[in-house]
Amino acid sequence: MNAVKGYEMTKKGLSISHNLLESAGLGDEVEVFTRDHTIIVKSKSMTDRVRGIVKKSPLTVENLDELYHTSKGV
Repeated sequence: MNAVKGYEMTKKGLSISHNLLESAGLGDEVEVFTRDHTIIVKSKSMTDRVRGIVKKSPLTVENLDELYHTSKGV
């Protein structure tokens, strides 16, 4: 987790810039959760949540296809 810029703490509360939300891969609809001393901002969209997982995978399309067929028993 990295410290970032793009937010402002005022007497009214915490304000997060739209650019910061976009750079984090969050869409326009988010959910906010708190746990202990942590605030978590998470996209409501499942597409936004899983975006980039396959891109970061070292597997090729062929590997993924083979794994899919193996899991289906084909």
